[in-house]
Amino acid sequence: MEYEKVSDELTEIFPDFVYMDISEGLQHCIAGEFAFYLLEAYKNNNIPILIKAGNFIENLYSYNDEKMENLATIGYLEGIQNVWSNRKVNPDGMLEYLGEKSKEGWVYLNRSWNGCDTCTQWFSKL
Repeated sequence: MEYEKVSDELTEIFPDFVYMDISEGLQHCIAGEFAFYLLEAYKNNNIPILIKAGNFIENLYSYNDEKMENLATIGYLEGIQNVWSNRKVNPDGMLEYLGEKSKEGWVYLNRSWNGCDTCTQWFSKL
């Protein structure tokens, strides 16, 4: 998949996810909007959506491409952390749906923001 086509893949996998026209072609903006979509899925206990989202994000790391990895980490994962936290929902609820590389990205983000006790405790159990 090409970086420019990520949003096409996203909307194919999640046909009920619709992003604003203003975000067209802006992959990081679309990722931020997707975080709101996932928040609703989490609140509604829609586990299949969360699993598919975790797989989608993990897949972005499989291309070994810096732009794709940045999109996965800064676009999708950081989007989830920011949106969920700002809505008073613990974003660590998404951790169980993430793959190995995504979890590494999650930990990287938390370390970048001065650490996360919950995340450290969770990973110590692995």
